[in-house]
Amino acid sequence: MSVKPYLCGQCFEEKGEIEGVVYCKECEEPLCGNCKQDHARLKALKHHKLIELSDVPPQDIQELLKRLITCPNHETEGVVYLCKDHDVTCCNKCALAEHRKCETLKVLADILHDIKVDCTGLKTSLYDLQQQGESLLEHERKHEELVSEIERKALSSLHTIKQKLLDMYAELENEVVSTIADKKKVIGEKIKSNNEKSRQFLNVVKQQYSHIDHVEKFGTNEHVVLLQRRLEKDTVCCLKSTVGELEKSKSNSSFKCVEDTAFDSLLIEMKNSLKIKDFACDLSETGSDTDNSHYKPYTERMPHLQSTKDLSSIPMFDKTEELFGISCIWIDEYIVIYPCGIDVLLVIKEDSDCVLSKFKFYSSTESVSKTGPRDMVICMPYQSKIAFAQLRYGNVHVVAELKTRVPYDHVTRNAPLNQYICMSNSKGQIDILNNDGTLLREINISSDIKECALSTLSWCHFNSHNLVLIISNCLTKTLMALNLNGEKVFEYKHQDLAGARQIAVDPSGNVYVTSYCLRLHQTSPSGQHI
Repeated sequence: MSVKPYLCGQCFEEKGEIEGVVYCKECEEPLCGNCKQDHARLKALKHHKLIELSDVPPQDIQELLKRLITCPNHETEGVVYLCKDHDVTCCNKCALAEHRKCETLKVLADILHDIKVDCTGLKTSLYDLQQQGESLLEHERKHEELVSEIERKALSSLHTIKQKLLDMYAELENEVVSTIADKKKVIGEKIKSNNEKSRQFLNVVKQQYSHIDHVEKFGTNEHVVLLQRRLEKDTVCCLKSTVGELEKSKSNSSFKCVEDTAFDSLLIEMKNSLKIKDFACDLSETGSDTDNSHYKPYTERMPHLQSTKDLSSIPMFDKTEELFGISCIWIDEYIVIYPCGIDVLLVIKEDSDCVLSKFKFYSSTESVSKTGPRDMVICMPYQSKIAFAQLRYGNVHVVAELKTRVPYDHVTRNAPLNQYICMSNSKGQIDILNNDGTLLREINISSDIKECALSTLSWCHFNSHNLVLIISNCLTKTLMALNLNGEKVFEYKHQDLAGARQIAVDPSGNVYVTSYCLRLHQTSPSGQHI
């Protein structure tokens, strides 16, 4: 083939630089006008496909075309045959040396008529792979952005903590210094006053002492006796009274710096105020049911008991019967309780044992869950219904009812995306509903997860902190977290989780679950025991 582009290849071999006018795809070189006529005249070349020079493929494509028709075992030979026994192409040398006994050795040119030359399906597959590749690049880009955003938020939180510490230290320093100055001023004035009185007292004593010396030196014995009588009778008694008063009024008030909190413990609490922990993020497309735009940095919290409530003290119940609450939710200053055995919701105030209101169900209820600041969902699986209700001024009001395709035992809400996650224990499935109650999709769960997580005594709660569904299993003593693709994120087991029931999640993503063992288990968002 010619070295210079668009020069006739055949003429160039004979040292003639003649500009080509067409390109022969089979010969893979340009042809001048004469060589073009030779191609049209010669029987062996007349079937070669000639194209315009403007349609000549790039150099890398030309090399690819050449490699395609070159025998993989003999670089100087072109492929002639297709051996279907070995599913390989080969040249004449290969056919004689390695494929003489093959039953289906076909000439490649002969079978082209029997093969459909159509790359549409292949292009579709490659397009799909291209989309996947671009999706992977987009995923990594989003992941990089997310990591940078998390870093920015962490550094911002760190800066906030530092500023709060500096502000608190400045406030503490100002308070301590000003308090010391005030107390020091009062004590100083007292000391100054006492010093003045003591100096006056010493002056009087020294004066009387001087009188004695001078009278003894210059006076007679009568003078000395008379002075002695006067001093003993009046002056000394007065001085003794004065010194007694000075003793009583001695300054003794002071101050000290008292640490209300052990400083070492305070430092540990400060050190643990911000932690960096691993987190499995979900970077699905924005607007899907796995959107991660509402991710929040995790903060560990330790619960502290604020008050207790004895349900047996509620006047409406027989004291001989044990009152067992199935569901308990807290809305503002109200506590909504669903007791076992009676189909009513009780509303009491957090600071009172009196029942403010009762809401009677017309069907047996399985659970009541909080889905908003004042919103709740009541599950009635025996009627295949769920009711959307609100608490208004201490009274439960049903806003709407929804007939469901399967009986849902528990409903929790994905607040960031305004969706409801519904679990059917009897059917062993979890559905995601839009805000209007229409089915968005069903979460596919593997059989082993379904067997472990879903039973007649399972509860669920959506953790919007890290976008996972927390499921408690009363029988297996298990707390399991699933992402919205049905994949297990973590599994927490404990022997005291017998009868694990209702689940709660605090704003930091910490998970709380109750059990029959009178235990309240707390785990981090990643399932670590706290």
